[in-house]
Amino acid sequence: MTANGGTHGAIVIGAGVAGLTAAAELAERGIATALVDDGFLGGLITNVGKLEGVEGEAESGPDLVNTLLERALVAGADYRMGAVTALQQDGALWHLPEQEAAAPAIIFATGAALKQLGVPGETELAGRGVSQCAFCDGGLYRDKDVLVVGGGDAAFQEALHLAELCASVTVAIRGPAPRARVDFVERIRAHSNVHVRTGIDVRAIIGTEGVDAIRLHDQASGSEKDHPIAAVFPFIGLTPQTALAPPEAKRNADGALTVGATMQTTLPGLYAIGAARADHGGAIADAVADAVAAAQAIAS
Repeated sequence: MTANGGTHGAIVIGAGVAGLTAAAELAERGIATALVDDGFLGGLITNVGKLEGVEGEAESGPDLVNTLLERALVAGADYRMGAVTALQQDGALWHLPEQEAAAPAIIFATGAALKQLGVPGETELAGRGVSQCAFCDGGLYRDKDVLVVGGGDAAFQEALHLAELCASVTVAIRGPAPRARVDFVERIRAHSNVHVRTGIDVRAIIGTEGVDAIRLHDQASGSEKDHPIAAVFPFIGLTPQTALAPPEAKRNADGALTVGATMQTTLPGLYAIGAARADHGGAIADAVADAVAAAQAIAS
Protein backbone atom coordinates (compact mmCIF):
# COMPACT_ATOMS: atom_id res chain seq x y z
CA MET A 1 0.00 0.00 0.00
CA THR A 2 1.34 3.45 -0.84
CA ALA A 3 0.56 6.71 0.87
CA ASN A 4 -2.15 8.85 -0.70
CA GLY A 5 -1.87 12.39 0.63
CA GLY A 6 -2.08 11.97 4.37
CA THR A 7 -3.35 8.40 4.25
CA HIS A 8 -0.97 5.57 5.11
CA GLY A 9 -1.26 1.86 5.57
CA ALA A 10 -0.17 2.21 9.18
CA ILE A 11 0.93 4.86 11.65
CA VAL A 12 3.35 4.14 14.47
CA ILE A 13 3.22 6.52 17.43
CA GLY A 14 6.47 6.57 19.36
CA ALA A 15 10.08 6.08 18.26
CA GLY A 16 11.60 3.90 20.93
CA VAL A 17 12.94 0.42 20.21
CA ALA A 18 9.45 -1.02 19.67
CA GLY A 19 8.23 1.84 17.48
CA LEU A 20 11.35 2.06 15.32
CA THR A 21 11.34 -1.69 14.80
CA ALA A 22 7.64 -1.71 13.91
CA ALA A 23 8.10 1.11 11.39
CA ALA A 24 10.98 -0.73 9.74
CA GLU A 25 9.13 -4.06 9.69
CA LEU A 26 6.02 -2.48 8.15
CA ALA A 27 7.91 -0.48 5.53
CA GLU A 28 9.97 -3.52 4.57
CA ARG A 29 6.71 -5.37 3.96
CA GLY A 30 5.57 -2.67 1.54
CA ILE A 31 3.19 -0.91 3.93
CA ALA A 32 3.21 2.89 3.63
CA THR A 33 4.15 3.79 7.19
CA ALA A 34 4.26 7.04 9.11
CA LEU A 35 6.42 7.12 12.23
CA VAL A 36 5.39 9.95 14.54
CA ASP A 37 7.45 11.03 17.54
CA ASP A 38 7.35 14.02 19.87
CA GLY A 39 11.07 14.60 19.50
CA PHE A 40 12.28 12.33 22.31
CA LEU A 41 13.79 9.90 19.82
CA GLY A 42 14.60 6.56 21.37
CA GLY A 43 12.78 7.03 24.65
CA LEU A 44 14.23 5.63 27.86
CA ILE A 45 16.72 3.36 26.08
CA THR A 46 18.82 6.44 25.32
CA ASN A 47 19.65 6.54 29.05
CA VAL A 48 21.41 3.18 28.84
CA GLY A 49 25.16 3.54 28.51
CA LYS A 50 25.96 -0.15 28.08
CA LEU A 51 23.56 -2.62 26.50
CA GLU A 52 23.30 -6.08 28.04
CA GLY A 53 22.55 -9.18 25.95
CA VAL A 54 21.67 -7.39 22.73
CA GLU A 55 22.70 -8.83 19.38
CA GLY A 56 24.47 -6.63 16.85
CA GLU A 57 27.16 -3.99 17.01
CA ALA A 58 25.30 -1.38 19.06
CA GLU A 59 27.04 -0.91 22.41
CA SER A 60 24.80 1.73 23.98
CA GLY A 61 21.16 2.78 23.90
CA PRO A 62 21.84 5.74 21.59
CA ASP A 63 23.82 3.47 19.25
CA LEU A 64 20.87 1.08 19.00
CA VAL A 65 18.40 3.91 18.38
CA ASN A 66 20.51 5.31 15.53
CA THR A 67 20.77 1.86 13.95
CA LEU A 68 17.03 1.26 14.15
CA LEU A 69 16.15 4.71 12.83
CA GLU A 70 18.44 4.25 9.85
CA ARG A 71 16.81 0.91 9.11
CA ALA A 72 13.32 2.44 9.21
CA LEU A 73 14.29 5.36 6.99
CA VAL A 74 16.06 3.16 4.44
CA ALA A 75 12.95 0.99 4.29
CA GLY A 76 10.89 4.08 3.42
CA ALA A 77 9.13 4.98 6.66
CA ASP A 78 7.85 8.58 6.78
CA TYR A 79 9.40 9.97 9.97
CA ARG A 80 7.49 12.93 11.41
CA MET A 81 8.50 14.87 14.49
CA GLY A 82 5.72 16.53 16.42
CA ALA A 83 3.36 16.16 19.33
CA VAL A 84 0.31 13.94 19.09
CA THR A 85 -2.46 15.03 21.42
CA ALA A 86 -5.55 13.77 19.59
CA LEU A 87 -6.59 10.49 17.99
CA GLN A 88 -9.91 10.30 16.15
CA GLN A 89 -11.73 7.43 14.47
CA ASP A 90 -13.80 7.88 11.31
CA GLY A 91 -15.14 4.63 9.98
CA ALA A 92 -12.25 2.32 9.18
CA LEU A 93 -9.62 5.05 9.53
CA TRP A 94 -7.78 6.44 12.53
CA HIS A 95 -6.82 10.11 12.22
CA LEU A 96 -4.03 12.19 13.77
CA PRO A 97 -5.32 15.74 13.09
CA GLU A 98 -2.07 17.53 14.01
CA GLN A 99 -0.10 15.41 11.58
CA GLU A 100 -2.83 15.46 8.90
CA ALA A 101 -2.34 11.71 8.73
CA ALA A 102 -4.73 8.78 8.74
CA ALA A 103 -4.46 5.00 8.53
CA PRO A 104 -6.56 1.89 9.11
CA ALA A 105 -3.98 0.68 11.62
CA ILE A 106 -2.38 2.56 14.51
CA ILE A 107 0.43 1.13 16.63
CA PHE A 108 0.88 2.58 20.09
CA ALA A 109 4.60 2.39 20.84
CA THR A 110 4.41 5.27 23.28
CA GLY A 111 6.45 3.52 25.95
CA ALA A 112 6.40 4.44 29.60
CA ALA A 113 7.61 7.15 31.94
CA LEU A 114 9.77 6.58 35.00
CA LYS A 115 7.77 6.73 38.21
CA GLN A 116 8.48 9.41 40.77
CA LEU A 117 9.10 8.78 44.46
CA GLY A 118 6.55 11.39 45.45
CA VAL A 119 8.52 12.57 48.48
CA PRO A 120 9.43 16.09 49.68
CA GLY A 121 12.45 17.53 47.90
CA GLU A 122 12.21 15.36 44.80
CA THR A 123 10.67 17.95 42.50
CA GLU A 124 12.57 20.87 44.01
CA LEU A 125 15.96 19.19 43.54
CA ALA A 126 15.34 17.61 40.14
CA GLY A 127 18.43 18.21 38.03
CA ARG A 128 20.36 19.30 41.12
CA GLY A 129 21.12 15.92 42.61
CA VAL A 130 17.93 14.06 41.74
CA SER A 131 18.43 12.25 38.45
CA GLN A 132 16.92 9.33 36.57
CA CYS A 133 19.86 8.86 34.23
CA ALA A 134 23.13 7.62 35.71
CA PHE A 135 24.62 7.41 32.21
CA CYS A 136 23.90 11.13 31.72
CA ASP A 137 24.69 12.50 35.16
CA GLY A 138 26.83 9.95 36.98
CA GLY A 139 30.05 11.74 36.11
CA LEU A 140 28.92 14.76 38.10
CA TYR A 141 29.21 12.71 41.28
CA ARG A 142 32.57 11.06 40.74
CA ASP A 143 34.17 10.05 44.06
CA LYS A 144 31.04 11.01 45.98
CA ASP A 145 28.40 9.01 47.87
CA VAL A 146 25.13 8.40 46.03
CA LEU A 147 21.95 6.39 46.47
CA VAL A 148 19.85 4.41 43.98
CA VAL A 149 16.22 3.64 44.82
CA GLY A 150 14.71 0.46 43.40
CA GLY A 151 15.25 -3.27 43.21
CA GLY A 152 14.64 -4.08 39.54
CA ASP A 153 16.89 -4.43 36.51
CA ALA A 154 16.98 -0.71 35.76
CA ALA A 155 18.02 0.21 39.30
CA PHE A 156 20.78 -2.39 39.36
CA GLN A 157 22.06 -1.40 35.92
CA GLU A 158 22.31 2.20 37.08
CA ALA A 159 24.04 1.12 40.28
CA LEU A 160 26.60 -0.88 38.29
CA HIS A 161 27.41 2.18 36.20
CA LEU A 162 27.68 4.42 39.25
CA ALA A 163 29.89 1.90 41.06
CA GLU A 164 32.64 2.63 38.54
CA LEU A 165 32.47 6.36 39.28
CA CYS A 166 31.35 7.02 42.82
CA ALA A 167 32.97 6.51 46.20
CA SER A 168 29.98 4.53 47.40
CA VAL A 169 26.59 3.49 46.06
CA THR A 170 23.72 2.52 48.34
CA VAL A 171 20.81 0.66 46.74
CA ALA A 172 17.63 1.16 48.78
CA ILE A 173 14.90 -1.41 48.14
CA ARG A 174 11.44 -1.15 49.66
CA GLY A 175 10.76 -4.88 49.38
CA PRO A 176 12.44 -7.83 51.12
CA ALA A 177 14.75 -8.73 48.23
CA PRO A 178 15.94 -7.50 44.82
CA ARG A 179 13.78 -8.22 41.77
CA ALA A 180 16.66 -7.73 39.34
CA ARG A 181 18.14 -10.48 37.22
CA VAL A 182 20.42 -12.85 39.09
CA ASP A 183 23.47 -11.85 37.07
CA PHE A 184 22.93 -8.17 37.92
CA VAL A 185 22.66 -9.00 41.61
CA GLU A 186 25.82 -11.10 41.52
CA ARG A 187 27.75 -8.37 39.73
CA ILE A 188 26.61 -5.83 42.31
CA ARG A 189 27.89 -8.07 45.10
CA ALA A 190 31.31 -8.08 43.45
CA HIS A 191 31.62 -4.32 44.06
CA SER A 192 32.87 -3.54 47.55
CA ASN A 193 31.62 0.05 47.29
CA VAL A 194 27.99 -0.94 46.67
CA HIS A 195 25.70 -1.62 49.62
CA VAL A 196 22.22 -3.10 49.13
CA ARG A 197 19.63 -2.38 51.82
CA THR A 198 16.19 -4.01 51.79
CA GLY A 199 13.05 -3.01 53.65
CA ILE A 200 13.84 0.68 53.23
CA ASP A 201 11.40 3.52 52.52
CA VAL A 202 12.47 6.94 51.26
CA ARG A 203 10.81 9.67 53.31
CA ALA A 204 12.43 12.87 51.98
CA ILE A 205 15.29 14.27 49.93
CA ILE A 206 17.05 17.07 51.79
CA GLY A 207 19.01 19.99 50.38
CA THR A 208 18.90 23.59 49.15
CA GLU A 209 21.21 24.20 46.18
CA GLY A 210 21.72 20.46 45.75
CA VAL A 211 21.10 17.16 47.51
CA ASP A 212 22.71 17.03 50.95
CA ALA A 213 21.02 13.99 52.49
CA ILE A 214 18.21 11.50 52.18
CA ARG A 215 15.81 10.49 54.95
CA LEU A 216 15.32 6.73 55.11
CA HIS A 217 12.89 4.66 57.16
CA ASP A 218 14.01 1.17 58.18
CA GLN A 219 10.93 -1.07 58.21
CA ALA A 220 12.48 -3.64 60.55
CA SER A 221 13.59 -1.28 63.31
CA GLY A 222 11.14 1.53 62.68
CA SER A 223 13.99 4.03 62.84
CA GLU A 224 14.20 7.06 60.58
CA LYS A 225 17.57 8.68 59.85
CA ASP A 226 19.12 11.23 57.51
CA HIS A 227 22.03 9.88 55.48
CA PRO A 228 24.48 12.29 53.77
CA ILE A 229 24.62 11.76 49.99
CA ALA A 230 25.38 13.88 46.94
CA ALA A 231 22.72 12.46 44.61
CA VAL A 232 19.74 10.13 44.43
CA PHE A 233 18.72 8.08 41.39
CA PRO A 234 15.12 6.75 41.62
CA PHE A 235 14.23 3.72 39.48
CA ILE A 236 11.07 2.33 41.03
CA GLY A 237 9.09 1.33 37.97
CA LEU A 238 7.27 2.64 34.94
CA THR A 239 3.94 4.25 34.10
CA PRO A 240 2.62 3.28 30.63
CA GLN A 241 1.96 6.32 28.43
CA THR A 242 -1.45 5.42 27.02
CA ALA A 243 -3.59 8.48 27.76
CA LEU A 244 -3.98 9.16 24.03
CA ALA A 245 -5.71 5.83 23.41
CA PRO A 246 -9.53 5.90 23.45
CA PRO A 247 -11.02 5.14 26.88
CA GLU A 248 -12.91 2.25 25.31
CA ALA A 249 -9.64 0.36 24.81
CA LYS A 250 -9.25 -2.10 27.67
CA ARG A 251 -6.37 -1.48 30.07
CA ASN A 252 -4.86 -3.25 33.05
CA ALA A 253 -4.58 -1.76 36.53
CA ASP A 254 -1.40 0.11 35.58
CA GLY A 255 -2.99 1.69 32.51
CA ALA A 256 -1.22 -0.50 29.94
CA LEU A 257 -3.33 -1.54 26.95
CA THR A 258 -4.59 -5.11 26.86
CA VAL A 259 -3.66 -6.95 23.66
CA GLY A 260 -3.97 -10.36 22.02
CA ALA A 261 -1.32 -12.45 20.30
CA THR A 262 -1.21 -10.07 17.31
CA MET A 263 -0.75 -7.06 19.63
CA GLN A 264 -4.20 -5.72 18.65
CA THR A 265 -6.09 -4.07 21.49
CA THR A 266 -9.78 -4.53 22.14
CA LEU A 267 -10.43 -1.92 19.42
CA PRO A 268 -10.01 -3.12 15.80
CA GLY A 269 -7.08 -1.50 14.03
CA LEU A 270 -5.50 -0.25 17.26
CA TYR A 271 -2.33 -2.05 18.35
CA ALA A 272 -0.02 -1.63 21.34
CA ILE A 273 3.56 -2.83 21.68
CA GLY A 274 6.45 -2.51 24.10
CA ALA A 275 5.86 -0.86 27.46
CA ALA A 276 2.51 0.54 26.27
CA ARG A 277 0.94 -2.92 26.34
CA ALA A 278 -0.03 -5.09 29.30
CA ASP A 279 2.26 -7.98 30.29
CA HIS A 280 5.23 -6.63 28.35
CA GLY A 281 8.38 -8.55 29.23
CA GLY A 282 10.49 -5.42 29.58
CA ALA A 283 13.55 -6.54 27.62
CA ILE A 284 14.71 -5.15 24.29
CA ALA A 285 14.06 -8.55 22.71
CA ASP A 286 10.46 -8.39 23.96
CA ALA A 287 9.94 -4.97 22.35
CA VAL A 288 11.31 -6.26 19.06
CA ALA A 289 9.11 -9.37 19.18
CA ASP A 290 6.03 -7.23 19.83
CA ALA A 291 6.87 -5.02 16.86
CA VAL A 292 7.32 -7.98 14.52
CA ALA A 293 4.03 -9.55 15.64
CA ALA A 294 2.08 -6.32 15.05
CA ALA A 295 3.70 -5.71 11.66
CA GLN A 296 2.95 -9.25 10.53
CA ALA A 297 -0.68 -8.92 11.58
CA ILE A 298 -1.14 -5.60 9.78
CA ALA A 299 0.64 -6.77 6.64
CA SER A 300 -1.51 -9.86 6.41
